[in-house]
Amino acid sequence: MTIHGWKISFIPYYMISKMKWSAPTTAEAIKVLGEGGFDGVEWMLGHHFNSVGELRALVQKTRYRKLQVSNIMCWQDFVTKDESSRKRRVAVIEKYIQGASALEIPILNVFTGPMTWSPEYEKIGRDISEERAWNTVKDSFSSIVESAEKNNVIITVEAVFGMLVHDYYTMRELLSYFDSKYLAVNLDPSHLALYGNDPAWAITRLGTKVRHVHVKDVAGKAGVLGEDFNFPFLGEGVVQWRPFFDALESVGYSGFLSLEFENDSYLNNVCDGNWRVAARESKKRLEKFLKA
Repeated sequence: MTIHGWKISFIPYYMISKMKWSAPTTAEAIKVLGEGGFDGVEWMLGHHFNSVGELRALVQKTRYRKLQVSNIMCWQDFVTKDESSRKRRVAVIEKYIQGASALEIPILNVFTGPMTWSPEYEKIGRDISEERAWNTVKDSFSSIVESAEKNNVIITVEAVFGMLVHDYYTMRELLSYFDSKYLAVNLDPSHLALYGNDPAWAITRLGTKVRHVHVKDVAGKAGVLGEDFNFPFLGEGVVQWRPFFDALESVGYSGFLSLEFENDSYLNNVCDGNWRVAARESKKRLEKFLKA
């Protein structure tokens, strides 16, 4: 269904190794989301595909069931002192930019790093200086933005807890280095709210730079996921949803609202590992907020 011109998609992935239950297969996700009234699905490198060929086949299956691909998420960590690793990771993104262009997927979502859930991540201020971290990210995005411009694909950067770009202000810092319509923002209110930002205000400041939206709530304070904070169902955290959607309307946002359920302990302990419950309940709550 479409409300306020926005279509709804879902990210069918779960990450915590302590889960008793396996993540859904892509075929299962496509079937369930198609039958559940979703408009699209968001696929993720490393979880749903591991090559451009696999992505191509997955997109074909998705579209066959009349679902759209809202975007593809490609995780790479650009905060590193290892220059060969940085260049290799940039090359991965550029490969999928070309793949997205060929498949007519207009948006590709990326992070800056460091990925604090990885045991090999380099902590800013301990393993790598903040200045060097920014320089590695700027160098990486210089190549990525150039590739995006050549291939007519929008790169959306998502602010994520613990990363160099983790809130509104660090997002602004990154955007200030580039004057390109192909570098934009994937706005996830949970990460901004975690750091005390007002997501609705951030939207009004970012304006048309917001080209994709993740819909996720948050409760707690910045620190360790699962200990200091978590991502509950919509309406059970601190994000103020009515002002959030009003702000999206005010800047003319017309993209997807991509539901992201990232609370594996809740899924495991309350939903008995049934991700369909999380998907249905998330969509139900989103539609209630949109109709309010």
